[in-house]
Amino acid sequence: MPDLDSFGPDDPVLVSPRHLAGSGLEQPPLAAAFVWTSLTKAGWSTNTPDEWRPMLCASPCQLVRAAHMPNSTDGGWKTAVYDDAMGTPWWTAEWTQQTPAELLTDFHHTLAEAHATGSLHSPTSPAAAVYLPLLNAGWSHMVDERGNQMFTSPDRFATVTGHRRPSHGGDAWSLSVFPDTTGGCRWSARFSKHVPNTLVAAFATSLADTTPVYRRAGTLPKELGSYLVTEPAPPSAPGRSEAASPAPVRPPAGPGPSTARRR
Repeated sequence: MPDLDSFGPDDPVLVSPRHLAGSGLEQPPLAAAFVWTSLTKAGWSTNTPDEWRPMLCASPCQLVRAAHMPNSTDGGWKTAVYDDAMGTPWWTAEWTQQTPAELLTDFHHTLAEAHATGSLHSPTSPAAAVYLPLLNAGWSHMVDERGNQMFTSPDRFATVTGHRRPSHGGDAWSLSVFPDTTGGCRWSARFSKHVPNTLVAAFATSLADTTPVYRRAGTLPKELGSYLVTEPAPPSAPGRSEAASPAPVRPPAGPGPSTARRR
């Protein structure tokens, strides 16, 4: 396989592992359009007020909201589910800027399905739904002295932690991608206690997927070049059409099921 230095900055490449591939879509409107495709197709409304405020995507019932905050400290993403539109979120999921767009897209695709079936407050699937895709992809497993489960990628740069006893607002699952070569966390994700395991599992399955993702060579981290597997992208490579997508279309708010939790 050719190394990263053999490509020009605008050359299209296929790269793995995806947890080191960066976000993929640098322009915030394109990123939001890609990540929220399943939501907007389901009739969720989008709002991009100006370049200084978050881009928002809301369910027709207004009880599920996603935000892209390119101008925040970490330039990240957040999705929240509410019992009361004016209250505290029932659960939240958060990601920092360099989270690969493919992982976010898979999470929000499953979110759209869960909202459509009214299962955002249903009993969660077993935790095994989250960690089996990781184990099947060769991630290692250990349990720390507090009973937290930790799963580490084969290159040892990514760690998923299942927290044994999260508080109501605490994290049930978290992820950190921490390449030793950079001396800092490249990106991270957090899922609070009540996020259904089916949604976390969608994210973990995408994380563990070894299928290469489409990128332009100049967007890849050069300091990680020796850890990336890259090859020229063929003309029909997945991701070309998304990378050229226009800004998100604002669909009309349509009818949709309420996600209010049954008490």
